Amino acid sequence: MTTIRLLKNGIEAFPAMFGAIDHAVLSVALEMYIIADDDTGKEFRKHLINAAKRGVQVMVLADAWGSWNLSDEFWDELHNVGGMVRWFHPLLKGLLPFRNHRKLLLVDDRIVYIGGMNIADEYYRGAKGELPWRDNTLEISGTEAARLRRSFLRMWAKADSPLRRLLHRLRRDRRLRVNTNGSVRFLESGPENPIRLVRRAYRQVIQNAGKDIDLAMGYFYPHGRMLRALKRAANRGVRVRLLFPQKIDVPIARWAARGLYGRLLRAGAEVWEYEPTMMHAKLVIADDSVIVGSANLDIRSGSINYELVAVVNDAALATQARKDFDHDLEQSHLIHLDEWNKRPFIQKVKERFSSFLLARADIFVARLEMARKMRWESK
Repeated sequence: MTTIRLLKNGIEAFPAMFGAIDHAVLSVALEMYIIADDDTGKEFRKHLINAAKRGVQVMVLADAWGSWNLSDEFWDELHNVGGMVRWFHPLLKGLLPFRNHRKLLLVDDRIVYIGGMNIADEYYRGAKGELPWRDNTLEISGTEAARLRRSFLRMWAKADSPLRRLLHRLRRDRRLRVNTNGSVRFLESGPENPIRLVRRAYRQVIQNAGKDIDLAMGYFYPHGRMLRALKRAANRGVRVRLLFPQKIDVPIARWAARGLYGRLLRAGAEVWEYEPTMMHAKLVIADDSVIVGSANLDIRSGSINYELVAVVNDAALATQARKDFDHDLEQSHLIHLDEWNKRPFIQKVKERFSSFLLARADIFVARLEMARKMRWESK
């Protein structure tokens, strides 16, 4: 039997993850974009070390760009007790645009945590006196979790030596096997996969919605088809509520998202900005479907990064998620179209410039790097 819980913020997610690691018997697999050398990172490391001391197989895969300020020495004690650590795409070896943005903790192949939270103070108790960031993690217990072992090992292999990566490619095992019969679907995407399963999943649940779409997104600059799907949903009478951050760690992403507000408002969607702290969630609730994972609705998550999400069809989970969403709206500011049309000219310039950089320059650099990667691998 599979059980699913939507954990709200780090105050719920991190104690649950620590408890799962502390009860691990066989294995702990951690895949993370950002692991910080702060109180949260050290506390997480302590639980991993204790598990390894008990004889549990501990494997940690950290993205070299996301965790750029983390030294190799941070993992010395874990190495000393048998833990294994790999860096995904070390910066000195190139492939800078293609990052492993996934957030995954798999314990004993029976319980998995996926969502948008990294391992840093910002996500748990707050950093520098600020409130913790608003985010979600999905806890899934049962046989469904075991299907993510293969996905993790595939990313582990991508971070290995060039020869082993080549052998892995020859096995033709690039895509997560998806069981469409259950209530949970795990979907992954990456720059070499033209099918874009994650992006397609977001678009499909939006297109299939008949009553309500609630979307909370930290970074929002979607492809044209996704934007059109949201506008069409609003036009056909679906209640569309979109929640974005007012405070953000990447200002250019905020300006690019704001450049789309007018089109969404004119289509009949509600646009809100979350005020207390950074809204870092990647959450879609469409009727009784819920999507939680690492992927933002932006160009980078859609085409460049490696991402992982869970699509859950469960009325009770959707009800809980929508209740949390309603509470978030109580702490948010509603954008009105008439006020939005009167925004300063300089703001419009920032929106256009930011849109250009995110939609064109980023993709251009990524395509050049992908062409170089393919030429190297063909030799």
